[in-house]
Amino acid sequence: MAHRIFRKTITTLMATLLALEIFFGNFPGSFIKANAASEINGHTLIAENAGYRLYMQEDNLSLIVESKETGTYMESAVSFDDGNNNNTWLGAMQSAVVITMINGGDDSKQADLVNDDVSRQITYTDNGFSAKLYWTKYKFGMTLNVALEEDGVVASVDDDSIVEDGTSYCLGTISLYPYMGNSYMDEKEGYLLVPDGNGALIYLDDKEGRFKSGFSSMIYGSDIGFDESDTTTLLYDKYNTIKDSEQIIAPVYGIAHTEDKIAYLAVIEEGEGRAQIECVPNGVSVNYNRAYAKFICRKTYTQPTSNNSTSGSIHTYESERSHSDLKVRFLFLDGENANYSGMASAYRDYLLKTGGMKCVDTAYNTRVDFLGTERESWLFSTTPVVMTTVDDIYGIYDDLETAGVKDILSVYKGWQDGGLYNLPISKYKADSKIGGTKALTGLIRDAEERGISLYLYNDGRTINPDEQNATFNVVKKINKRRYEEKTYMDVYENFLYLIPDRSDYMLSKFLKSYTSKTSGNLALAGVTDTLFSYTYSGKTYSRYDTEDTYENMVAKIDESTNLIMEQPFAYLWKNTEAFLDMPLYTSSYMYEDESVPFLSMVLKGVIPVYSEYVNFEANKQEFFLKLVETGTYPSFYITKESSSELIYTNSCDIYSSEYTTYRNTIIDYTEQLKKLWEVTENAYMVSHEITGTGVTKVTYSNGVKIYVNYSSTEVNIDGLAVSPMSYVVEK
Repeated sequence: MAHRIFRKTITTLMATLLALEIFFGNFPGSFIKANAASEINGHTLIAENAGYRLYMQEDNLSLIVESKETGTYMESAVSFDDGNNNNTWLGAMQSAVVITMINGGDDSKQADLVNDDVSRQITYTDNGFSAKLYWTKYKFGMTLNVALEEDGVVASVDDDSIVEDGTSYCLGTISLYPYMGNSYMDEKEGYLLVPDGNGALIYLDDKEGRFKSGFSSMIYGSDIGFDESDTTTLLYDKYNTIKDSEQIIAPVYGIAHTEDKIAYLAVIEEGEGRAQIECVPNGVSVNYNRAYAKFICRKTYTQPTSNNSTSGSIHTYESERSHSDLKVRFLFLDGENANYSGMASAYRDYLLKTGGMKCVDTAYNTRVDFLGTERESWLFSTTPVVMTTVDDIYGIYDDLETAGVKDILSVYKGWQDGGLYNLPISKYKADSKIGGTKALTGLIRDAEERGISLYLYNDGRTINPDEQNATFNVVKKINKRRYEEKTYMDVYENFLYLIPDRSDYMLSKFLKSYTSKTSGNLALAGVTDTLFSYTYSGKTYSRYDTEDTYENMVAKIDESTNLIMEQPFAYLWKNTEAFLDMPLYTSSYMYEDESVPFLSMVLKGVIPVYSEYVNFEANKQEFFLKLVETGTYPSFYITKESSSELIYTNSCDIYSSEYTTYRNTIIDYTEQLKKLWEVTENAYMVSHEITGTGVTKVTYSNGVKIYVNYSSTEVNIDGLAVSPMSYVVEK
């Protein structure tokens, strides 16, 4: 009763203040204008800036954001109920905050602002409001802050505002404005932007109930610290036949209403290390399109009750919730920018403005990587398999230079004593089979004089228990069981992960000896594309802890080396001079309608981006056109010896790598792609259009347009004839 009286008092007060504003025109924040509606769909105008108006409804704290340019708006709550939704779904559709609670081992019960008794203390600010919320039955609460800023709306919950007073219920997940920008069935034209691989779209058309689920994935990959479902499909219980799905590399998602010319890109600014993104088309449980971030406070997991995993287990949950502020920034776009191209430009500008990445030298290079040595089983130990020596690399460089290929970036893998999987690397000591440390140092210096960037590869995360002592400093899952990464290979069947502090120690130790003899070119892997929770010495560490350690470690490494990274997560972009292994496709989920190069558009002209290896692409002609379309530099994995030598090693999946096989392709790719770079040098990709004719049109900030025809017939577009499976550049 008290909270209802409070809400009524607030409503009366607001109505009085609105009347005063209309009469005097001096309400705090000056948010009421003569040409602005004071209410839309039961939501009252509370803030305004040069581009947008923000409306709020007090009962459920739902929002409406209106574009002043177009007059259209997006709603955070469903305004039309088709009658097919139960109270739980209606609560999720209407509430600003939606919570899943854990009660015992059950993590499926929902709390919201519609179905539950929630006290509200609302304080209005110049550009929004702060609402102190408390669920009286469940005895937990938090303060929701909402602000209209220059680039959009920010919704946040500070960690120190979260309280849990009860013992029966505790917080599992928290979602802020999960139905922001929602639409019913096909009432809106547009799409959801899905952060799958490079980027994907789910159109807002009628899906006719074809799908039972939508996109749901953890930001920065799954958490190996917990028991999670394993969908691996094995052949003869031994060979992995399914490629892993792509990870979320950047903490973003978006919705565009293209006909209304309004869109937003949501950037999860805080709490992203332990959050998952949901992009769900209509027909999945309810008939509404929606996208949102779900912040994870606690996870349930299976705890074995004895050392014998078959003797029993219990389903339990984390006793302590993870601690982080939670924040989502909705970057709103309107007019001609209300599309995924505008989202990419907005994210690039946001990262440059906030220091999330820095402009580095984007000069064109063809990436030519080398494999030094591997190991195969031999009696009771292993024996080296030598694939590419230092002298072999000299010869390949000489040959490519004679052919006119001088712009090269190389990563040397398997250079270390003991070969590719002798991990971790504790010192700069090259395998004698490739020529030894002195010869490798000479190669690095010679490459530098030629203008070639040669980097040594180091996986800072992994330890091989068959080659090194792995008794201590390895990751144990939350259930106290040691994590093992299965390789499904014959020589080394399992790898382990180092705890983050140990990774920091081993990398520091290696770099001390490496940078004393060379310029310190380092290609870092492992720690760049993994986050996990773990236990060590009786203490539990969250993904936030791992992220903090990795971020500080990489920043320190960046100060002493020339650092490039393998598929780095977005929080590390500010420290890399190149992005290696950019996925050019998606996971190809059935509900995804289109693949788009969202990440490539964000990074183009800021950080050089290199593809995954050309060797392993089935359709090389299409893949080459993808390089053209996305402005990505090509990558080759090269060996001097035939890849058949690797058949009994852990690299047996490298089925084609011999230099003589790829020599002409390297030369051809370099010639064509360098010419493209020369006309787009230092330019941003500002527009990407799927024309519907089989041709994709890409426009750069310097006016250059590239037309890529993926169809089997010639297409005439914008006065140009584009041959099948080809491209045309209009300067």
